[in-house]
Amino acid sequence: MRAASSPASARLVRDHRVHRLRRVDARRVALTRATDDDAHDDDDARASTSSSILPADAEDGLRRYRAVLAPLFLAGGFLHVPDLFGVGPIAGAFDASSLGELSPGARALTALWAVGGPAAAAGLAMGSFVGDVAVTCVASAEIIVGIDFPGAIAPAEIPGPIVAAQIVNLASLVGLRAWQTAEKRRGETRARAAGTESNR
Repeated sequence: MRAASSPASARLVRDHRVHRLRRVDARRVALTRATDDDAHDDDDARASTSSSILPADAEDGLRRYRAVLAPLFLAGGFLHVPDLFGVGPIAGAFDASSLGELSPGARALTALWAVGGPAAAAGLAMGSFVGDVAVTCVASAEIIVGIDFPGAIAPAEIPGPIVAAQIVNLASLVGLRAWQTAEKRRGETRARAAGTESNR
């Protein structure tokens, strides 16, 4: 009986292992296909929305945001560079012929724009986090001075529409960054779930 049952038991164990390996391979194939399908779907979404107003995902939204902001901040920086020499718009409001004749607040804002504007534009053009930080600094300074401390740069002033535009600018950046973080977390969750499924 033992001699007869031993080969049968071995065959049963071997069949069970083969079946289990096939099931694991099938799961891996299904997971690979699902991943490929997701990648193709993302590519198709980007292609279909490349000429659309709405971005395909957070990365596309940030890319568009930076593409719009880079030339604007470059132009703003170049606009205030002459103020360093007493011939720009802020210097004109003070009737000043040099940076030293401006108020401390006006000097600080002028230097921030003259240096921070081009730096922000360069960072945005490269898709760098540094560009986002520079935009945040310049925009926050204009909002704070324009709303809370307008007298710091008087008789110069920051027009209301520019303050409003900077508020929208910062809100857009925060929203896009939050969207990007949420997408990364979803991707990490999917990756962990896929790894857990493949280990079963």
